[in-house]
Amino acid sequence: MKLLPNYGRLALLVVASYCAAVATPMAYGQDTRYVSDRVLVPVRSGAGSDFRIVNSGLPSGTALMVFGESEDGKWAEIETRAGTRGWMPSQFLQAEPPASLLMNELKLEVEQLRSERDRVVSQLNQRSSAADEADDTISTLRSELEATTNELTEVKRVSAAALDLDALNQQLVAEVESERSDADLLRLENVRLRERIANNQILDGALAVLLGVILAVVAPRLWPSKKRQDGWS
Repeated sequence: MKLLPNYGRLALLVVASYCAAVATPMAYGQDTRYVSDRVLVPVRSGAGSDFRIVNSGLPSGTALMVFGESEDGKWAEIETRAGTRGWMPSQFLQAEPPASLLMNELKLEVEQLRSERDRVVSQLNQRSSAADEADDTISTLRSELEATTNELTEVKRVSAAALDLDALNQQLVAEVESERSDADLLRLENVRLRERIANNQILDGALAVLLGVILAVVAPRLWPSKKRQDGWS
């Protein structure tokens, strides 16, 4: 048994007729019409047109189970998926799906491909937007990093200057302390000098007094005084 779709040859004939109709020039004022590709094939109870109709007509594109053919090969015993069983002309049966089904499948596939394309394009747009935002973020971070680097360089420079200033300050403090020590020593030496000068002055004064006393005592003795001559001598 084979599962065969219906009306393939008829569908091809209809498509050829349609192409011929389109290719034929249309007279002015005429109304163009098309042959319908929807054909209904009746199913009969036996292999012949004299048998009664068990189904008023199967539309083109209907999938059928084929059980066999008549001796002359003009009729085929078939069964629908709904369970209707009978005979129909073999000329309406073909192994390949009709063009209308293929077109519908192709349309569905095209729609699916379009939907997939739109989805991919949307994802690409979103990723592109995310990439642009990431680029902006990277640029901002780079600017902030550069500013931070400059600030750090300035801090290092100021810190180095502060360290140098602190070292210089410590050096100056040490020099000031040294100068203070030297000044204290000088003050002490000055005080000692003054004391010596004062002592020397006292000693000189005492010596001068002693020398004056000595001179006062000794000098008359060194130069004898002249005897006074009076009228009694």
